[in-house]
Amino acid sequence: MIWPAAAPVLVDFTLLLLRLTIGVMFALSGFFKLAKPERGQKMARSLTDAGLPTGLAPVIALGELLGGVGVVLGLFTLPAALVLFVISVGAMVTTSIPNAKGSGIHKLENLLYAPEAILAAALLALAALGAGGWSLDRALF
Repeated sequence: MIWPAAAPVLVDFTLLLLRLTIGVMFALSGFFKLAKPERGQKMARSLTDAGLPTGLAPVIALGELLGGVGVVLGLFTLPAALVLFVISVGAMVTTSIPNAKGSGIHKLENLLYAPEAILAAALLALAALGAGGWSLDRALF
């Protein structure tokens, strides 16, 4: 018996939904950090608090924008997903981990509730599985 989710159309639909959700979120986040100075400055302050140069802020925002568009389109999905994975892990290290409440297993529980942890896991799955049949990667390569 075949598992229903193994049907190609369901796999392609699921990957498309994953790509759209993650890609649009990152593309909008990057766009608004570049277009709205207060959003870019907020990220720059987070970088400073983490001991990183503020000059990384526009680079990260551009990575979010371009990576998000690539994921949405399913174009160069592996590198786009990996760039966004690195950004998500960076956000975990600079923001989620320091702000997670509790200690021991309770701190881990609160960390795993952070959207960056879920995004990082989903981006690894996307990098491993590819963009699916409904993508530019499939159409072009």
